[in-house]
Amino acid sequence: MATKADFAIINANELATLRGKNDRPRIKEELNDLGVIKDGAVAVKDGKIVAVGTTKEVLSKLEKGYEVIDASGKLVTPGLVDSHVHLVFAGSREEELEKMAVKGVPYLEIKAKGGGMPTTLRKTGEASTEELLKRTAQILDTMLIHGTTTIEAKSGYEMTFHGEIRQMEIIKILS
Repeated sequence: MATKADFAIINANELATLRGKNDRPRIKEELNDLGVIKDGAVAVKDGKIVAVGTTKEVLSKLEKGYEVIDASGKLVTPGLVDSHVHLVFAGSREEELEKMAVKGVPYLEIKAKGGGMPTTLRKTGEASTEELLKRTAQILDTMLIHGTTTIEAKSGYEMTFHGEIRQMEIIKILS
């Protein structure tokens, strides 16, 4: 009997399944095995994976009527998880990263020159809730585009109790 699917991602150059060889979590050297299937495919029905294998194997199992997504030349992986992200903040420290941190300047020296966390804390405290909502939504969109599908958001860029509560409220609105 053929399997029903809403869509199938086919022709993936590599499909990383992260499937282990047994029923327990992978450990040590096993973590290096990504369970890669060359010319891989995955079929999904109602948000659940119903078939995984080579493109030929998966297509042979499916009932007609599904959408096809061609992943030729692409890598397909499970969504990435960021279990610790300070999501709500204002300002950017990209310049200090490029001009100092990458060149090995110690953090305390960066801070002494007016950079570091105090800069971000100040700018976050000065930003309106609307500005933080907009910026945080953009950050979430960028994370998703790059494969991060699950996060655990932290507060921490405010110096007051009410500021921290504001951060958590922004996270709740966007969740």
